[in-house]
Order: sequence, then C-alpha cells, then structure tokens
Amino acid sequence: MATTLSSKPYNVVSGLGAGAGAALAMMAVMGLLRYSFNVPTIPELMLSTLLNLLGGQSFSDALDKLFYAGRPLLFAAILEGILLVGALLGLLYAWLARPDAATGRRMLLLNSPFGGILYGLVIGLLLNTLFLQIVGLPIFTSSTFGPSASSGSSTFPLWFGLMLLALFYGVTLDWLLPLRRVSISAADTSDQIEEEEPVTANEGRRRFLRIAGSTALAVVGGLIFAGAGTVVNQGGFTNPVDRRAADDSIGAQGAGSSNPAGGAAAQVQSTPEPPRNTPISEPTQYQRNETPTQAPQPTGTSTPAPVSTEMPTTEAAQQATETPPPLPADTPPPPPSTGTAAPPLPVMRVQEITPTNSFYHVSKNFFDPAPSANGWQLVIKGNYVKKPYTLTYKELTALPAEVVIVGMMCISNPIGGGLAGNARWKGVKLADLLTKAGLKPGIVDISMTAVDGYTDSIPLQKAMDPDVVLVWEMNGAPLTAQHGFPARLLVPGIYGMKHVKWITSFEPVSYDFKGFWQSPQQGWSDPAIVNTMSRIDYPVDGILQLKKQSLSGVAFAGSRSISKVEVSVDGGRSWDQAYVKPPLSNTSWVLWGYDWAPTAAGQYTVKVRATDGKGNLQTAKVTDPYPYGATGYHTVKYMVKRTAAEVPTSQSSVALNENDPSPTSGRKIIWLPEGGRAK
Repeated sequence: MATTLSSKPYNVVSGLGAGAGAALAMMAVMGLLRYSFNVPTIPELMLSTLLNLLGGQSFSDALDKLFYAGRPLLFAAILEGILLVGALLGLLYAWLARPDAATGRRMLLLNSPFGGILYGLVIGLLLNTLFLQIVGLPIFTSSTFGPSASSGSSTFPLWFGLMLLALFYGVTLDWLLPLRRVSISAADTSDQIEEEEPVTANEGRRRFLRIAGSTALAVVGGLIFAGAGTVVNQGGFTNPVDRRAADDSIGAQGAGSSNPAGGAAAQVQSTPEPPRNTPISEPTQYQRNETPTQAPQPTGTSTPAPVSTEMPTTEAAQQATETPPPLPADTPPPPPSTGTAAPPLPVMRVQEITPTNSFYHVSKNFFDPAPSANGWQLVIKGNYVKKPYTLTYKELTALPAEVVIVGMMCISNPIGGGLAGNARWKGVKLADLLTKAGLKPGIVDISMTAVDGYTDSIPLQKAMDPDVVLVWEMNGAPLTAQHGFPARLLVPGIYGMKHVKWITSFEPVSYDFKGFWQSPQQGWSDPAIVNTMSRIDYPVDGILQLKKQSLSGVAFAGSRSISKVEVSVDGGRSWDQAYVKPPLSNTSWVLWGYDWAPTAAGQYTVKVRATDGKGNLQTAKVTDPYPYGATGYHTVKYMVKRTAAEVPTSQSSVALNENDPSPTSGRKIIWLPEGGRAK
C-alpha cells in the first residue's frame, strides 16, 4: 500500500526562480505600501547607513559625475540586492521543503498550506530585529516614517509593515514553488520513497505559466515602483533643464535682449535700480539690503592681474564671525558729455530670478516627503526656551511676512556648476520666532529637525541675523514639495545644506550641534561659509566668428554680495572689468556682461573672477567641493574662426569647460532640476 505526499521539489532552478519572483512581487507591494500608507521601503531604511559607509567625499564625487542619476542608481542597486537575497531565500526554502531520501519527511510543516506563512514569519522576525539594528533603528520599532508623522494620513507601525512584506514574500514563494507528488510505502517502517509520480504535460504547462505570469507581473510592478516612483519624487532620472534662459530674450527678468543674428550685441537700455527687500505689512530691518554700487563699464583696456587675496579655506578660518557688508558708496556721476552716444551695455542672457522648476534640488532621500499642510506643525521647544509653542501652517502663514530675494548654492557645486539659483521668497524672520519663545542664557546653536529626519544647526548669532528667514512661498507661489513645503529655512551666506527643508522644529542647545552632513562619517564643513564664485554662461557655442561677442554669466558670494567682476581672454595674464547689473538685494546673485572683440582667429582661454562686497578677491586656488565648497576661476575655451562658413551650425559644438574635462562638461552644461539634502 502506498501513500501520496505532496511535496516541493528541490532543484536550483525552481528554488532560485520562485525566490526571485516572490521578491519582485514583494517589491511591488512595498511600493504600494509606500505610496498608500507612507511605509518606508527597505532601500530607504538602508540609505543613511549606506551614506555613512560611503562618506561625504564619495557622495560629492557621485553628485559631480552622476548628477541626479546617483540616487536612482543606488536605489536600483539595492533593489538588485533584495532580488538576489530573495532568490537565495527561495533556494533555502526549496531545500528545506524537499522530501528526505530516508524518511520522505524533511521539514514536513513546510509542505503544508502554512509553510509559506511560517517562512514569512521567520523572515519578518529577522527584519524587525537584526535588520533594524543594522540600520540603526530599535527592534520592532512602532514609530512611523517621517512623512507619515506630519502628513496626517492613516499609517501603521513600521514593524507591522515589515512583517507584512515578509509574510507576502513567504506566501508568494510557497505558491510559486511547484508541487510534486511523491509515493511513500506505508508498510515500509523506514518510510523510504518508493517512486515519484511523473508530472503530466498539463501540470507542467500550468506550473510554467504560473511562475512566468507571476514573475512578469512582479517585474512590471517593480519597474513601475523603481522607475515611475523615482521620476515623480526626484524630477526624473535625467530630465535636464537648461540652466540658462529658455528664451534668449529673457523677457521677464532679463538684463537685455539678444540679437538673433548673433555677433554684435543689441543696445540695451540701462536697468533702473531694483527694489529693495521690503516687508509686506510693516517696516523691517530687511530694508538695509541696499544694492551694491554698479561696477564701472568695461573700458576695453587690459590691466595686469593683481595678486589674489586668498579666502580662508580652513575650518577655523571659516568660523570667523560674519558681519554684514558695509553699505557701498553711491555710484559716481557719469563723465561730462562729449557729444557721442554712450556705448551699449553688454547683452546678459541669464535669468535674474531662477524659475522654480529649474531651481536646483539636492536631497539625501530616495523619495522626498510630501507632508500635508493640515497635519504639519512647527515646534519651538527645548530646555533653553521659556515659552515653548507650536504653530500650524495656517498660523505660520498668518504672521506678518516679508518678501526677500535670496540666492543659494549647494556645497557640492563644482566650479562653473549649476547647483545654484536665485529666487524671490516670502516668510518671517527666524529671530522673531525665537524671541517669542523667550531664549535663556547659555545657548550655542539652534538645532533643526525636518520631516524626513534630517538634522542640522546654525549658531545662535547667525539665527538672530535679520536676513535669516523661515519661508513658505517661492517666486510668488507656495513652496513645492521638492523645495520644502510647508516651510524651509533660508540662511544667506551659508551653503544650502543648512537651508533646511520640510522643517518641523527649532531647539536651542548649549553645545555645537552636528547635523547629518557634519557627522564624522560625512565630514562636511559645519560653518559652511559660501565661497565667492563666478561663472561664464554665454556664449554656449564653442566656435565663434571673428567679430564682437557678448560674454555673460552670474557671480555670487552669499550675504557678502558682489562689488566687481573681471574677465580675462588670455588665460589670466590680464583682466578687464565687466559690467555688473545692480543686484536685487545684498543676498542675491548678480548678472555680469562683457563685450569682447577678438582681434585674430585662434583659440582663446576665457576666465572670470569676482570680488565680494568686502573687497576680497575670489581665490584662484582650485579645490574640490568636499569638504568646504569648491574654489577656483571658471575657465572656458573658445575657438574663433574668420568666416561664418567656418563656424559649424551643429549644437554638438560646445565650448570646453576647462575646469572639468569630462565629455559632459562642455558649455552646454545642464542645470538639473532642484532636487533636501538642501546642500
């Protein structure tokens, strides 16, 4: 007499295939839980640990070389790792569930309908203990993920989400692993296997279709999660946005109009002095943001290059107390009229206000949070405040507000890079919020926490600077999720990583608080004072005609403003002063322009440098962004041809960015869309 026992066959193909298919299906469920209930994905839980292992230098290198593709690539690599682990776990399950050659009953429980559930429970226990400990979280943590806490959406504890994923994997694995009937002799006391019943053709086809169909669906779900999810949250894998004006004429904020035919610049009327940063409701100290004196127009004569006054690059030097730049002297009166028309101003084809969708965005997250205004709160708390209090979004935006124009730059921005922008913001002074709470003596730093768990700090003295503003509008509209909705901090003069987005709390502390990027594992500068930078944005084409050309770009020095920009067309041997458009505020970037008439055909090495509002010349020393921010002169090479016929019309001909000789570093440099860490 024989008994038939349904069992799982043991072979490499079935175990690995079923495990990979179950892992892919689990990824699809992981995406569903992430977007429906804000349950963090496994890659997100691993991210901080991986960034600490990589270190700040590796992050900077990846950002420099890969731009916004870095995070999607890392995310995809983690998903591939999950797929591999899932395949190996499937192989282990198939081995444990196979019939034993001696008894036919190896791990018989796994051959029951509850085998997948049991296996999933074991994996869930490992995720909630060993895995959470590795990523720095408490075992069986009941806390919800960052975005959940402030979005007001219904969520469930993290441990439950991980257990649900593990159970889904186990059940799917058990279902995908095909059954095989084995005949056992009941009279045989050793219960040895007598024979294996062959699998019919119909059963084989059904088995194949079940594995293939489920795997295909899981692959589609995983690709949708890893691809579309990243596109939605990060602005796309590529989706480059030209950092220059979409329209060469720059109708809205441009400093002039372009000549469609190229060559000599069209005459541009002098732009009146821009308005100051003024409050909406009542006068504030922002009215001290006077515009620096307009630099004299270029005279066309070259002067020897003066000795550069090197800006301090050491941590100790950067910790020097910042003071507002002195108000500049009035622009000198024009010379007496000679009866000839004044030369036209150079064409400046750069946008003075960066559009929101073109403003750079850098974040430590795979998927940035999107908190709701309804559930968000801002808390001023801690042992060093006398009257802690909380503001809702409605209460915050009802406070007397002011509109400011502030530029920002990422500390990872390379020489001539596009991780910088200038925007119009609306908000309230941080000093007013802190004063309302009543500060106690002994405070060193003001620490900040964001919805995504990001932390950073600024010194108390900087926090009380009237230029430091908590904002909720950007360019006349509420902040987008990428740029920190509901509220973000602006700290002029300091790199963007301290302009914390999605902010939820301020807490004064009595010590030097080190944030995420200042930790020993990351090692970025804590003072993070913005280094003076200047950039050549136009011409884009690398091959020019032998006639008058208009060079233009931007310069920025944080809260120190810019007093002068100079251009060299002979590799730095001599310098001419460029025209500088009066800035919109002392915290904005400036536009510069320079009319250049090459005297002969050939290759020209063009450099640009700036002097800040305190009279400090931009340093020529070339340094990498890590850890204090990049320094050095932006350098571009142009080839000048005698006739128009020699100038190619193909857009593939771009000027060579000498500071970065990589194939992607030509003058057609892209300004990628902003994407917390707000670095």
